[in-house]
Amino acid sequence: MRFLVAFFIVIPSLACAQTPEEKAASLKYLAGLRQESGSYKSDAKGGPSLRATSAAVRAIKYLGGELPNSVQVKAYVLSCYDPPTGGFAEAGEKPTVLVTSIGIMAAVELGIPESKFPMAIDFLESEAKTFEDVRIGAAAIESLKAKPKWIDKWNVIASKQLNNDGTAGKGDGRARDTASVVAMKLRLNFPVANKDKIVSMIRASQGADGGWKKDSAGGSDLETTYRVMRALMLAKERPKNSYKLGEFLKSCRNADGGCGVAPGEPSSASGTYYWAIVSKWMDGKK
Repeated sequence: MRFLVAFFIVIPSLACAQTPEEKAASLKYLAGLRQESGSYKSDAKGGPSLRATSAAVRAIKYLGGELPNSVQVKAYVLSCYDPPTGGFAEAGEKPTVLVTSIGIMAAVELGIPESKFPMAIDFLESEAKTFEDVRIGAAAIESLKAKPKWIDKWNVIASKQLNNDGTAGKGDGRARDTASVVAMKLRLNFPVANKDKIVSMIRASQGADGGWKKDSAGGSDLETTYRVMRALMLAKERPKNSYKLGEFLKSCRNADGGCGVAPGEPSSASGTYYWAIVSKWMDGKK
């Protein structure tokens, strides 16, 4: 009996664990996306971007790899900073809240001091207007270990997304939308009303394939699963079925070592990052 109990306890964690071979294959895939400039491509066919570079840098970290030529990567990230506005931008584009938030997180991950992008928080304060703005902005603020005096207005924006019962959204997208609000609030240490009931709803919404989906139109995807798992991790909770989640994660892996954002989708830096970090959380590590 003791053996059987131990067996059923261990199996869920084994389903999610990254094998050394998987890690090595994913690191090789990411290495193939690297450009001479220090940037990374989004996928085999796409061009380099700050978003892809940030995803690759963090994926390499969670996979236990070493970032090659970090000086070049740092230089690339800083080249995306626009001092006149205080924001970050992709090449040839104007700064946005999304890209600025990604730029901040990439800079922090690389150990670039905030003095190198001094107006970035001010840019976020002035430009963040929608919930998606403040959701990704909260991740950037958290990475800086900051809590500006004006941050309460972001909490107001987030709270406006909620239904009367404390959830957000509707239908099959309710878990994703609710998890997005919960994660945003917990990142910035704001209280979440009815947290236990909300977490129970999110856990119960796990799909038969082990992941979570955006809406009723398609199946589970890694980006939505990442959002949900971020909320559960911050709430110090685990999914209802860890074993099935492990199976879903493995279904997103491809022969090239990378991961698609959904089963059958081509590999990308973002998909590989989502796979790496969710797997890491399921292994009990932050």
